[in-house]
Amino acid sequence: MQTSPNPLLIALAIIALVVLRFLWRELRVRRLKPSTIFILPIFFALIVALTIFSVVTGAPDQLFALIVGSGAAIVVGAGVGIAVAHFTTVQAGPAGTLLVRGSWITVAIWLAALALRLAARWIVSGGKTVFVTSMTSVDHPSLMLNAVLVVMLATAMMVVRLRILAVGRRAPADQPVAAA
Repeated sequence: MQTSPNPLLIALAIIALVVLRFLWRELRVRRLKPSTIFILPIFFALIVALTIFSVVTGAPDQLFALIVGSGAAIVVGAGVGIAVAHFTTVQAGPAGTLLVRGSWITVAIWLAALALRLAARWIVSGGKTVFVTSMTSVDHPSLMLNAVLVVMLATAMMVVRLRILAVGRRAPADQPVAAA
């Protein structure tokens, strides 16, 4: 007998992976090259374009919500980016690299930003669901909310990278500086 996967367990597993990813990424020193610092934000911009295209073609009834949500996501994403950058230390490293390290506060900021997606889902669903969605049909509001989430993350990531680059250019090699 074949059983279908439990959507709640899948959602909880994804949340656990996201938390572990943020802990691993933010709490260790990362070496960034100024010449390649924008590769990930450009990749995310392509994902933004793809998700927006998916909403426009697959859920045209969500176009107004997508526009309003994306505007809000840009504002929130910029705020998240500024907050994360403020609690990120940047130091000039060897061979023109930048040594970047987040903190427990940056982990909390990223997780709070992602929790906004769950709150938005709860609001859009009228308080009916946060985690559980149909695995067999396209849920138009979820598709739109996913696109808005990616817009927020891409904006935050771009702001963080711009601030890291600006601070890194003026940071002395032996002195860590917050990217505020």
